[in-house]
Amino acid sequence: MKKISYSLLFVPILAALYALSACGVQPLVYPGSTLSMPDADYEHEAHHTTFQAQDGTVLSGWFFNRGKGTPLVVMYGGNAMNAGSFADIAAADPSRSYLLLNYRGYGNSEGTPSERLLVQDARHCLQLARRRLGDETTPVVLVGFSLGSGVATQVAAAENPAALVLICPFDSITEVACHMVPFIPRLLPLDSWRSVDYAPRITCPVSILRAENDSIVPPSATDALIRAFTASKPRVFTFPGDHNDIFDAPGFRHTLNSCLRP
Repeated sequence: MKKISYSLLFVPILAALYALSACGVQPLVYPGSTLSMPDADYEHEAHHTTFQAQDGTVLSGWFFNRGKGTPLVVMYGGNAMNAGSFADIAAADPSRSYLLLNYRGYGNSEGTPSERLLVQDARHCLQLARRRLGDETTPVVLVGFSLGSGVATQVAAAENPAALVLICPFDSITEVACHMVPFIPRLLPLDSWRSVDYAPRITCPVSILRAENDSIVPPSATDALIRAFTASKPRVFTFPGDHNDIFDAPGFRHTLNSCLRP
């Protein structure tokens, strides 16, 4: 039998990595910037609005402004997701104000996404939303789904919200990718979204809502994140179904609503 030189197998791999690095690999992390749907009109009282980021980039989304004195819920979406998908949740809860803002490059938002800029935008727009409510001290609850769990975790570590709710979260997007393609993601210059590095800094109440048969985020990735919350032990709720089905799981909406009360 002819021997195979396994060192030669790395040649096409390295060539592919070089090509990806040369053309930019961030679309691998943010496919939503090309796949998410344009903003739509919703038959709710939400005001389709824009916020200007610190660098002038215009971000598009919806603001359910229920007035001064109402708690503010900020919801961060997943990949290939328009934040307007949360509009029915916000419309069904008139007791709170809601901010649903698309990331850079998602929906009608301008710009190109990156971990640093998404977190910077989220923190900046949180303060702008509080000003629009007329109360910069109003209690804030951060909700993040999938990729948005990484955004929400970093914002929570910096802003000390009243509560943090993570839906289908992970420890690191790199580790999630390694479950699909072993080792190679660690070689790529990708945003890593290491929520495990920020979780120990969070002291507010934390709730984690996970899917029992999640085919995107492996159980080990969520378990690792849960263990990383050392200052605030999370409440964990498990629902039947897969990653993208969790919002329709029996009891999910009721549980989410209860988690929004700090």
